Amino acid sequence: MALFDVGVLGCGWAGITASYVLSLKYPGSSIVCIDKDESLGGLLRSVELGGFTFDVGGSHIIFSNNSDILNEVLSFLDGNVTHHERKTYILLNDMYVPYPFENSLYVLPPAKRGEILISFIESLLYRSSQPGWEPRNLREWMYGFFGKELSKLYLEPYNSKLWKRSLDEIDVDWIYTPGRLPIPDWRDVILSGAGVRTEGYREQARFYYPLRGGIQSLFNRVLDRALRIGVKVVKGFRVVSIRKLSSGWLINGKIEVKRLISTIPLNELAVAMDLQEREQRLAKQLDYNSVVVVGMALKKKAPQMHWVYNIRDDVIFHRHIWMSNYSPYNTPNNDTYSTLVAEITLPPTKKLSKEELVGEVLSGLTKIGVLENPDKEVLFTESWVQEYGYPVHTVKSNTARNELLRVVVEEGIITLGRWGSWRYLNMDKVYEQVITSLKTL
Repeated sequence: MALFDVGVLGCGWAGITASYVLSLKYPGSSIVCIDKDESLGGLLRSVELGGFTFDVGGSHIIFSNNSDILNEVLSFLDGNVTHHERKTYILLNDMYVPYPFENSLYVLPPAKRGEILISFIESLLYRSSQPGWEPRNLREWMYGFFGKELSKLYLEPYNSKLWKRSLDEIDVDWIYTPGRLPIPDWRDVILSGAGVRTEGYREQARFYYPLRGGIQSLFNRVLDRALRIGVKVVKGFRVVSIRKLSSGWLINGKIEVKRLISTIPLNELAVAMDLQEREQRLAKQLDYNSVVVVGMALKKKAPQMHWVYNIRDDVIFHRHIWMSNYSPYNTPNNDTYSTLVAEITLPPTKKLSKEELVGEVLSGLTKIGVLENPDKEVLFTESWVQEYGYPVHTVKSNTARNELLRVVVEEGIITLGRWGSWRYLNMDKVYEQVITSLKTL
């Protein structure tokens, strides 16, 4: 039986950074990072096919409103990095509106700008007349901060497509995570409505990305550092049993650890711990969406765009990404070829074959004019399904999460990451959570 000071469950971004940070903090300690897959990286995995690089866990970029965290994350890349000024759009009918929408009202017809501005100002007046007002759900948040017109035009259709749940059921706690969603500055919105271009979501306006190797190269650099200072990684080892001992924890009857950190999905942790029936019921209430990534190698030059949000209900994907514009090394030749991925969310109960999904994406890209002649433009397609893509913050799910986390913490386990803590966190917030949570370990 193997014995370690610390066991880290899950070897994605949260797991490997936690292992690395702990090894630096406690030199000489024995740390094991365990993952169910043979291929490590979690949602930060990339695949190179025929000279085209695809981020198979969805599009991930590097940015943060915390400059210290941003600089630390960038330092892992050791210079293998490029940066961009964001060129992102929302496709509204046949018009590409620069993102964020509320900062780009100047591209809309004057009458539509007026409607949006009036309802935006009405929302400001309503909030100022209701001291202590707080939105009870995502729809109320949209109407309260952006107004009815902008919500109906863009926010409601997009978020309904992304979450695939009633917006009245979705809680708002995740929105208030700093850097998660941009809260508009009313001055910028007014200027935008008056025809002046303004910049929103400024912390993401400039973003960074690995020059070579896709987003996985960021994960790999941390993995390499962790291995060099003694972290042991165990691959292909699904955690199905966690038993508490007087001296720590026994994992699958084979690995004993004194302290335990979990970044695996909270529902799977509850099952492995064999918690009481009440907690098992709570685990089943944790809501999430899977994400399907359809990648395409194209024989055409990419437009000057990074990604595009799509609100059309007859197009299956909620956004498509020109990955060849993230880095010229994501494609064999940027002047002739391009790398594109489309993202689709699916509730756990929704099942579609890969053939159906690829066909729907090809159809959608043709409808919106990205493809004109797929038979000639598409060199090949590939698709990847990530079972755990996005936690869905319904009120019911959040209640279950909070109670489960209380039980797990009382048992002495630290939970980290998007899935360990069951919160919709970006890479920077995951790393920040790791740093903060492990300070007192």
